[in-house]
Amino acid sequence: METVFVAMSGGFDSFLAAYLLKKAGHRVVGVTFTLFEGSLFDGWDPARSGSRSAAAEARGLCRDLGLPHHVIDLSDVFAGRVMEPFIEGYRQGTTPNPCVLCNRFVKFGAFYDRALEMGADVVATGHYARTSHHNGNVLLRKGRDPDKDQSYFLYAIDRKALLKTVFPLGAHTRKGLLALARNEGLSAPRSRPSQDVCFLAGRRYTDFLSRFITPRQGCVYLADGTLLGRHEGIHLFTIGQRRGVSIPYREALYVVDIRAGENAVIVGTRTDLAAHALTARDVSIRFPLGEGLSARVRYRQPDQACTCAMRGDTLSVRFAEPVDGVTPGQSVVLYHDDIVAGGGIIEKRVALEKAIL
Repeated sequence: METVFVAMSGGFDSFLAAYLLKKAGHRVVGVTFTLFEGSLFDGWDPARSGSRSAAAEARGLCRDLGLPHHVIDLSDVFAGRVMEPFIEGYRQGTTPNPCVLCNRFVKFGAFYDRALEMGADVVATGHYARTSHHNGNVLLRKGRDPDKDQSYFLYAIDRKALLKTVFPLGAHTRKGLLALARNEGLSAPRSRPSQDVCFLAGRRYTDFLSRFITPRQGCVYLADGTLLGRHEGIHLFTIGQRRGVSIPYREALYVVDIRAGENAVIVGTRTDLAAHALTARDVSIRFPLGEGLSARVRYRQPDQACTCAMRGDTLSVRFAEPVDGVTPGQSVVLYHDDIVAGGGIIEKRVALEKAIL
């Protein structure tokens, strides 16, 4: 009988993960993280109160299941590995993905290490993803439910941690789990949508960033260098953004580039958003980069056919068709069918005339 430490947020998914593991005969221990303590969150009450509420809810759910429950403080790791890069990224004109960093360094980094120290054989989360083992290697795969698959956020997990991680929900659909909870008469928490950025607690990201980044006015240009207006700070923009670009023009304008060195925002029309290739850094490769690859540059984006190559430490990806949403700071994740082949942090988007692998 394995001892499984389950990361529990107080929500439906982690509750069902713990329930399924207990039903399968494992010794299950629930663990909730404290993430929002420390100076970064002074005065940011929604995030901090949400953390305390999650711990209380998870404790109650563990009591209902007859499971021990622990609360561990990972706020230092969260601040150093997730929050500080998030803030610095926006300061440099990129759009970081804090969920990718949190999974890599908090859930499958600090929590994994702490769980093993506390006696866990394996750890588990409520992510919709799967793993399989082949010739001593572990493969990360998409979750069965295409509407809930969360493998995009997990590509950077260390192989050592993945070997001792289980995803009890990966073989299920959300609809099926809701039916299971009803049929089993479980007092499950209400299923609710996940927050894209947990520490924002439903508030605007610009409100949070303004606590750390001093606004600095700059210029807004068309790609041909035509000056159109001024902005109040590059941290207020991300590629693809239309809202907030309040400049009269014959067509709707979108942010197509952010040049931190020039403190400039570049805008263009919808067609200017298309990228035909990208380069990425901080690359993790899990599967041979052969034929039949596809890629995502955003979580909800459909897979896009592509070809890939590594040049030194840089990953180059070229798409079969133009792709919107390629944004420096976000992640590109590669797939071979349902297998996560690898991924990296997008460094540069490349237009058609420069898209050469």
